[in-house]
Amino acid sequence: MQIRTQFPDLFLASMLPALDELIFQRFDRFPPQYTNIFRVMDSGRSIEQTSEIAGLGLFSSIPEGGNVRYDEAVPGFNKTYTHQQYGLGFKMTRVMVDDDRWGIISKLASELGRSSKETIELAAAAVFNNGFSGSYLGPDGKALFATDHPIVKTGGTQTNTLAVAADLDIASLELALTDFRRMKDPSGKKIRVKPEMLIVPPEQEFVASEILNATLRSDTANHTPNAFKNRSGFGAFDSMFVWDYLTDPDAFFIRCAKEDTETRFYWRERPTTVHDVDFDSRSVKTAMWYRMSLGWSSFYGWYASPGA
Repeated sequence: MQIRTQFPDLFLASMLPALDELIFQRFDRFPPQYTNIFRVMDSGRSIEQTSEIAGLGLFSSIPEGGNVRYDEAVPGFNKTYTHQQYGLGFKMTRVMVDDDRWGIISKLASELGRSSKETIELAAAAVFNNGFSGSYLGPDGKALFATDHPIVKTGGTQTNTLAVAADLDIASLELALTDFRRMKDPSGKKIRVKPEMLIVPPEQEFVASEILNATLRSDTANHTPNAFKNRSGFGAFDSMFVWDYLTDPDAFFIRCAKEDTETRFYWRERPTTVHDVDFDSRSVKTAMWYRMSLGWSSFYGWYASPGA
């Protein structure tokens, strides 16, 4: 006697592509947020590596007939990204497949897509939720946001967080933007990148909007113009972004153009679903896998405060 599970291509093919459609409809339903933060790239190797180079220094005065001074680049900090595999699935009996009149299977398919998306977002946000912690160090031996990042070539340190942590207000944002403007590259030259985006948790959405978008300063009744709209040389922020996955309700972050940062997200294998049948039990299995790595190679282009 032959039964349907002997011919999964005939009896299951009509169902399983529909599950794929449900899974990826849910996966793509809401725009991802991590892509606003990370440089997202595909990887064709088991690991990815970056190496920092501190370039040439400043010119020096040369008297007539004198010799030019030759400088050398020096190595900076290295970073290795090791891809991790993630997966989740569900299975059901053939009887359940036949008798499912309540749409449980389609709901599970949608849930698989939602779970994958949520896991990716949480992993991405963890980089910033732990960005002030000494337990999560970057290539330079410091947290992502620290007051003493080493300057490789010229020595000394620099900051990408407030010396005294503060909540988001006009005063703290002014201090942050001043520090941001003074940031130097590994060879000691000013990087002079524009602070493009202010990133806040949901609790700070309205405070941030009032600070950036008001015509007049929101902290005074003296009709003082909003200076964030008329900054010399840099202009205003291009955008404000509310990151739903930030866990600290009073932290805030400043980012330059994403392509000028070194916060990286690598896809080794984008989310992929697989379906199979267990012949002995007649159970139908659906699973999703993906492989990725993420982190930062350097702190340049980022500034933040954890809040008071």
